[in-house]
Amino acid sequence: MPVSRRRTAALTITLAALAGVTAPAARAVPPVGSDDPQEVPHAQCRTTVVRSTATATCFNPHGNISRVRLHIECKRWYDPDVDSLAEAVGPAQRVTLSGRCWQEIEDIWVSHDPAG
Repeated sequence: MPVSRRRTAALTITLAALAGVTAPAARAVPPVGSDDPQEVPHAQCRTTVVRSTATATCFNPHGNISRVRLHIECKRWYDPDVDSLAEAVGPAQRVTLSGRCWQEIEDIWVSHDPAG
């Protein structure tokens, strides 16, 4: 092996070793919570939009009941906005909410109501 290739190989191995030593360890970071002790934790939701249909999938990892609603704002002025009924999500349960516009969707969000 020529000298230049040996130096390149040695440099590559050294850089790889240093990168492995200095790389931070992957850690699970808990979600940032509120500092307000009165705030009740609620379900975690993910939203998706496919064409003119919006879907929210919510999972409640907490020990309380959480009520969620899907809100859809349609883009066209003649297309009515959509608000779903509140759905209760019990501890360790998952719900899926969906709705649609006639045309395009401008915005979607999920609101959390106190369980009652």
